[in-house]
Amino acid sequence: MRILFLEFDGVLHPASATSRVSPYGTLKTSAQRAWLFRWAWILDDMLARHPDVGIIVHSHWKGLAAQQQLQSMLGPVGRRMVGVTPGGERWQGITATAEINHLRNYRILDSRASAYPPRLAELIACDPEAGLREFSVLRQLQLWLKTPQ
Repeated sequence: MRILFLEFDGVLHPASATSRVSPYGTLKTSAQRAWLFRWAWILDDMLARHPDVGIIVHSHWKGLAAQQQLQSMLGPVGRRMVGVTPGGERWQGITATAEINHLRNYRILDSRASAYPPRLAELIACDPEAGLREFSVLRQLQLWLKTPQ
Protein backbone atom coordinates (compact mmCIF):
# COMPACT_ATOMS: atom_id res chain seq x y z
CA MET A 1 0.00 0.00 0.00
CA ARG A 2 1.15 3.50 -0.84
CA ILE A 3 0.44 6.22 1.72
CA LEU A 4 -0.36 9.87 1.36
CA PHE A 5 0.29 11.85 4.55
CA LEU A 6 -2.26 14.64 4.51
CA GLU A 7 -2.45 18.10 6.03
CA PHE A 8 -5.83 19.81 5.69
CA ASP A 9 -5.18 23.56 6.03
CA GLY A 10 -3.57 24.98 2.90
CA VAL A 11 -4.12 21.70 1.03
CA LEU A 12 -7.86 20.91 1.07
CA HIS A 13 -8.87 24.54 1.55
CA PRO A 14 -7.07 27.90 1.77
CA ALA A 15 -5.24 28.28 5.07
CA SER A 16 -6.97 31.63 5.55
CA ALA A 17 -10.40 29.95 5.48
CA THR A 18 -9.83 28.56 8.97
CA SER A 19 -10.24 32.09 10.35
CA ARG A 20 -13.96 31.74 9.57
CA VAL A 21 -14.40 28.67 11.80
CA SER A 22 -16.85 29.51 14.56
CA PRO A 23 -16.45 28.25 18.11
CA TYR A 24 -20.22 27.73 18.24
CA GLY A 25 -21.93 24.54 17.15
CA THR A 26 -20.31 21.29 16.11
CA LEU A 27 -16.94 21.18 14.44
CA LYS A 28 -18.41 19.67 11.28
CA THR A 29 -21.11 22.35 11.01
CA SER A 30 -18.56 25.07 11.60
CA ALA A 31 -16.26 23.57 8.95
CA GLN A 32 -19.14 23.43 6.47
CA ARG A 33 -20.07 27.06 7.11
CA ALA A 34 -16.44 28.11 6.56
CA TRP A 35 -16.39 26.01 3.36
CA LEU A 36 -13.45 23.96 4.55
CA PHE A 37 -12.43 20.75 2.76
CA ARG A 38 -13.70 22.33 -0.48
CA TRP A 39 -10.91 20.75 -2.54
CA ALA A 40 -11.20 17.22 -1.10
CA TRP A 41 -13.04 16.21 -4.28
CA ILE A 42 -9.89 16.98 -6.31
CA LEU A 43 -7.94 14.48 -4.25
CA ASP A 44 -10.74 11.93 -4.44
CA ASP A 45 -10.83 12.30 -8.22
CA MET A 46 -7.05 11.94 -8.56
CA LEU A 47 -6.99 8.80 -6.40
CA ALA A 48 -10.00 7.16 -8.09
CA ARG A 49 -7.87 4.84 -10.25
CA HIS A 50 -5.43 4.04 -7.45
CA PRO A 51 -7.09 1.78 -4.86
CA ASP A 52 -3.68 1.01 -3.35
CA VAL A 53 -3.34 4.53 -1.88
CA GLY A 54 -4.34 5.11 1.73
CA ILE A 55 -4.38 8.36 3.69
CA ILE A 56 -2.80 9.05 7.05
CA VAL A 57 -3.67 12.41 8.57
CA HIS A 58 -0.85 14.43 10.07
CA SER A 59 -2.85 17.65 10.35
CA HIS A 60 -3.45 19.29 13.73
CA TRP A 61 -7.10 18.46 13.05
CA LYS A 62 -6.36 14.97 14.41
CA GLY A 63 -6.36 16.57 17.86
CA LEU A 64 -9.70 18.30 17.28
CA ALA A 65 -11.81 15.32 16.24
CA ALA A 66 -11.91 11.53 16.40
CA GLN A 67 -10.83 9.57 13.34
CA GLN A 68 -14.43 8.75 12.37
CA GLN A 69 -15.37 12.43 12.44
CA LEU A 70 -12.32 13.36 10.35
CA GLN A 71 -13.31 10.72 7.79
CA SER A 72 -16.79 12.22 7.62
CA MET A 73 -15.47 15.76 7.08
CA LEU A 74 -13.25 14.53 4.22
CA GLY A 75 -16.29 13.34 2.27
CA PRO A 76 -15.73 10.51 -0.24
CA VAL A 77 -11.93 10.61 0.08
CA GLY A 78 -12.37 9.85 3.79
CA ARG A 79 -12.90 6.16 3.01
CA ARG A 80 -9.17 5.99 2.24
CA MET A 81 -8.18 7.18 5.70
CA VAL A 82 -6.23 4.45 7.49
CA GLY A 83 -4.99 6.40 10.49
CA VAL A 84 -3.33 9.44 12.01
CA THR A 85 0.24 10.18 12.99
CA PRO A 86 1.19 10.33 16.68
CA GLY A 87 1.31 13.71 18.41
CA GLY A 88 4.25 16.04 18.23
CA GLU A 89 5.90 17.77 15.32
CA ARG A 90 4.75 16.92 11.78
CA TRP A 91 7.99 15.45 10.47
CA GLN A 92 8.65 13.40 13.61
CA GLY A 93 5.13 11.94 13.53
CA ILE A 94 5.47 11.02 9.87
CA THR A 95 8.91 9.43 10.26
CA ALA A 96 7.73 7.46 13.30
CA THR A 97 4.68 6.20 11.40
CA ALA A 98 6.76 5.33 8.33
CA GLU A 99 9.29 3.39 10.45
CA ILE A 100 6.70 1.51 12.52
CA ASN A 101 4.74 0.48 9.41
CA HIS A 102 7.80 -0.10 7.19
CA LEU A 103 6.49 2.40 4.62
CA ARG A 104 8.70 2.86 1.59
CA ASN A 105 6.38 4.49 -0.93
CA TYR A 106 4.71 7.60 0.44
CA ARG A 107 4.21 11.29 -0.18
CA ILE A 108 3.43 14.19 2.13
CA LEU A 109 0.94 16.88 1.11
CA ASP A 110 1.52 19.96 3.25
CA SER A 111 1.53 23.75 2.97
CA ARG A 112 4.32 24.26 5.50
CA ALA A 113 7.52 23.24 3.76
CA SER A 114 9.49 24.82 6.61
CA ALA A 115 8.33 21.97 8.90
CA TYR A 116 10.47 19.50 6.92
CA PRO A 117 14.12 18.97 6.02
CA PRO A 118 15.22 20.93 2.93
CA ARG A 119 14.73 19.22 -0.45
CA LEU A 120 12.78 16.31 1.03
CA ALA A 121 11.84 14.15 -1.98
CA GLU A 122 8.62 12.86 -0.40
CA LEU A 123 7.21 16.35 0.26
CA ILE A 124 4.71 17.89 -2.14
CA ALA A 125 4.54 21.46 -0.87
CA CYS A 126 1.37 23.44 -1.53
CA ASP A 127 0.88 27.17 -1.64
CA PRO A 128 -1.20 27.81 1.52
CA GLU A 129 -3.89 29.66 -0.43
CA ALA A 130 -3.94 27.52 -3.58
CA GLY A 131 -3.58 24.03 -2.10
CA LEU A 132 -4.60 21.24 -4.43
CA ARG A 133 -5.65 23.71 -7.11
CA GLU A 134 -2.01 24.49 -7.89
CA PHE A 135 -0.81 22.89 -11.14
CA SER A 136 2.66 21.97 -9.86
CA VAL A 137 1.11 20.15 -6.88
CA LEU A 138 -1.26 18.21 -9.12
CA ARG A 139 1.59 17.32 -11.46
CA GLN A 140 3.83 16.03 -8.66
CA LEU A 141 0.98 13.97 -7.25
CA GLN A 142 0.17 12.59 -10.72
CA LEU A 143 3.79 11.58 -11.29
CA TRP A 144 3.88 9.70 -7.99
CA LEU A 145 0.58 7.96 -8.72
CA LYS A 146 1.88 6.82 -12.12
CA THR A 147 5.03 5.23 -10.69
CA PRO A 148 4.95 1.47 -10.20
CA GLN A 149 4.16 0.29 -6.72
